[in-house]
Amino acid sequence: MRARPTPHAAPRPLPCRAAARPRPAAAETDMELRLHRPDDHDAIRSLLAHAGLPVDDLDHANVQFIVAIDEGVIVGVVGIESFERAGLLRSLAVRPGLRESGIGGRLVDALEAFARERGIDRLLLLTQTAAPFFGKRGYRVIDRNDAPDDVRASAQFRSLCPQSATCMAKPLDQGKRKRVLFVCVENANRSQMAEAFARIHGGYQVEAFSAGSRPSGLINPKAVRFMSELGYDLTAHASKSLDEIAGEFDAVITMGCGDDCPWVPAKRREDWTLPDPKHMDDDGYRAVRDEISARVRALLAAL
Repeated sequence: MRARPTPHAAPRPLPCRAAARPRPAAAETDMELRLHRPDDHDAIRSLLAHAGLPVDDLDHANVQFIVAIDEGVIVGVVGIESFERAGLLRSLAVRPGLRESGIGGRLVDALEAFARERGIDRLLLLTQTAAPFFGKRGYRVIDRNDAPDDVRASAQFRSLCPQSATCMAKPLDQGKRKRVLFVCVENANRSQMAEAFARIHGGYQVEAFSAGSRPSGLINPKAVRFMSELGYDLTAHASKSLDEIAGEFDAVITMGCGDDCPWVPAKRREDWTLPDPKHMDDDGYRAVRDEISARVRALLAAL
């Protein structure tokens, strides 16, 4: 593996961030995060291969790794393949037994800080299984063809990751982005479609979220089907609780759910008295979908 040259004389420790959830006893020791060294190569390759991640291009791809060290052993790794202004986040793997310890999130945080220091303004990735994990960290689904040309020319895009993999992206300079939250009871229909339309119509200028006061845990298959008619894949979303949502918002929109939707502070607040389409026929469901699209477009224009 060939590391990208950096101006640093030697690999340096990177800041560790607190895990978002309680850590098991095996991960309660001090954890060091640092740039990889030449003698880490075999351990990195073994960890990636064990996780079923591509290793065939590592000898010639321009990949820089950050590793997590616990008691002298590499227990996690994440890589970045750097291009002109974008970076391809890849090779995120955590040792079995520690995958619920928060190590993956800390590695991603460290990688994003590393990328910002080097002038990279957007991270992209391909994943077959981790879209919900990355979605909670601000990554949004994009069309694979919308990735920059140099990223699409990488081995990961050309051959190593199947066409069925979900393509996601996150801009690293988020200071000017508008944060919008859509809330309903189950987070299964209206709010999910509204979040999707905010991403479609707002692009990288909007950070869109949705949540439910009593989430069902599932997205209505009708919502998936009718959004797929517009080329949007809702299966990358997850039905989630308001308890999982944090931070300030430029706008919070409740979707006609009345008293069941708790108050969420925001600069702008609206209640859209939209009917719940889950029991509607196809034409009725499409009408609600299209009304949501129009309202989201108008909201973003007002922001």
